[in-house]
Amino acid sequence: MNVHSIVLYVHIVGALGLFVALGLEWTALARLRGAATAEEARGALGALAPTRVIGPLSLAAILVAGLYLTATSVGWQGWNVSSLAAMVVIAALGAAANASRMPALGRSIGPLRGPLDVALRARLRDPLLWSSIQVRVAIALGIVLLMTAKPDVVGAIVTLVAFAVAGAVAAFATSRASATSLEPRGLGSAS
Repeated sequence: MNVHSIVLYVHIVGALGLFVALGLEWTALARLRGAATAEEARGALGALAPTRVIGPLSLAAILVAGLYLTATSVGWQGWNVSSLAAMVVIAALGAAANASRMPALGRSIGPLRGPLDVALRARLRDPLLWSSIQVRVAIALGIVLLMTAKPDVVGAIVTLVAFAVAGAVAAFATSRASATSLEPRGLGSAS
């Protein structure tokens, strides 16, 4: 075993950790969207706690190991430059969607007990949060394709845009709720 193998291993473990964090967030948001009581909503928000550690550590492992691999073996190419930019987009989307909305939801739910009113249930179905997780997962899957296919810069950009659009379409399709119903729908159903 050499340094390259160890760094590649760290890079892959970082990618696995990122998908674990995204999966936990997706599941927590799906539960939150379907929450009918304050207790269910608090449980869903509590399920996000591990992502605050797993996500940043995974991003750091991916980036540090990826930069090392780029500098020592593969060099700067269209696919890895695009992947690096996409990782920044994933981090920025996560921070933008979650940084202000999740703490505000937590404060709104914190003192409550029992059934949630319709207005708060509507806030729990925040389309920005739902869109953010689906677009970030799609972009991450696009990065995995770039890592395996290694296209030129144009191919890499087209791939990432196509995956981001697919994520946005999936989010739109699964977040449609009628104005009169707040029942869980689509992939967001917690039951």
